[in-house]
Amino acid sequence: MKLVAEMGMILVKMSIQNVEYCKWSPSIVVLASMYAATAFLKHSKKYECNDTSNFCTEVRKLIFTILQNELQEQNKSFNEPGFLK
Repeated sequence: MKLVAEMGMILVKMSIQNVEYCKWSPSIVVLASMYAATAFLKHSKKYECNDTSNFCTEVRKLIFTILQNELQEQNKSFNEPGFLK
């Protein structure tokens, strides 16, 4: 987990420095960086094993659950009557 967190943080810092990523919400940037960090770990020769693959799969499931929850909250917020007037 420490390796994924470190790589994810590096990717977040890199995206903050790139003006092209300013259009995305901070939470999407962080989740995308964490997903990319699992790809680095999953394809690493040093940490190659079934446990690593299973760990990455579980982290990715968690990422997609967080994204789904955030999307539902966003849709709920923007559908409120007072917001659209």
